[in-house]
Amino acid sequence: MFEELEEIKAQGLYRKFNTFAVRGEKVFGGGREYLNFSSNDYLGIASSIEMQHEFLRKASEETDFLMGSTSSRLLVGSFKAFEEAEGEISKAFGRPCLFFNSGYHANTGIIPALVSGRDLILADKLVHASIIDCLKLSDAKWMRFSHNDIGHLKSLLEAHRSNFRRVFIVTESVFSMDGDFAPLRELVEIKNKYGAFLYVDEAHGFGVFGDGGLGLCEERGVLQDVDFIMCTLGKALASEGAFLICSEEAREMLVNKARSLIFTTAMPPINVMWTLLSFKKMRSMNFERKHLKSISQKFRNSLKNAEILGESQIVAAVVKDAGKCVALSKLLAEGGVWASAVRYPTVAKNSARIRFSLSASLSEKDVDFCAELFNDKISIL
Repeated sequence: MFEELEEIKAQGLYRKFNTFAVRGEKVFGGGREYLNFSSNDYLGIASSIEMQHEFLRKASEETDFLMGSTSSRLLVGSFKAFEEAEGEISKAFGRPCLFFNSGYHANTGIIPALVSGRDLILADKLVHASIIDCLKLSDAKWMRFSHNDIGHLKSLLEAHRSNFRRVFIVTESVFSMDGDFAPLRELVEIKNKYGAFLYVDEAHGFGVFGDGGLGLCEERGVLQDVDFIMCTLGKALASEGAFLICSEEAREMLVNKARSLIFTTAMPPINVMWTLLSFKKMRSMNFERKHLKSISQKFRNSLKNAEILGESQIVAAVVKDAGKCVALSKLLAEGGVWASAVRYPTVAKNSARIRFSLSASLSEKDVDFCAELFNDKISIL
């Protein structure tokens, strides 16, 4: 029935679920334990038993039912927990906040709700799949500029800006598969020059960068200059969902038009309560942020015999061939390290890579061990 599955297997692109238990820097599966180099638990919050116990004690004192919202927020699913969490995050960013059920819900719902056929979207070539789906769902005209290529972006604006009512420039702050940074200051200058809006996906920057953990926009000093900042809650905050920072007018527009917000059951209140606690804790986790930066730099500099991409906690070791990449991932697992092989269509063809995702729960000894193992195993492929 699905002959395509055999083709996927033959090309080394077959995927399946693995069942794991995660404790701190370790992941357990198939009767073995591994060092975890695949999680997006950047600050180690997801594996903090102390935080979990603190939260459960507070939750046990609540008198409202917490386990399910049972409807969309526009029906009876908007609880006090939403008001408190959105209020706290809004205060930190200095602008309104609006929750979505996931980063995918946010990216596929926000821009299509704000644009029309008279508008243009210019998106970085390497943006998340959710943003690519957003482009396809939108009524606007859209184009993609070469990755982090300011010159190409300018040329598109010069050629097309006058033909459209509004232009939205869309990028990630920390790119999820390459681990590099967007040139945020330059993008702010460009959007100001051409009268455009700037939308930044901070999925992999939020919690990790900035003195208060608000993301790369905070670290680069452009927090108030970016029109739309989308942050996910399932990575550094170890929760679920996402939120958008925007103007009050844009927030009102989304409450009335964003299909991915209107036509879905809201997150359970207990999830939003955990988000609030996690956010408050994250704000002061500067030691973890500094440690993560230190071990990421050390690890990246220690890897040999591969093209190493990025400058963040995401370290991509490009193997190119999908089959070899899967084989290398298996060799790393045999040596006690779980690091995922990332292949097409997640990345371009012939650019398969081991995507190491580091966490503050890892020690210098852990990253040294992983680097030595990688250097040994890649040399025999």
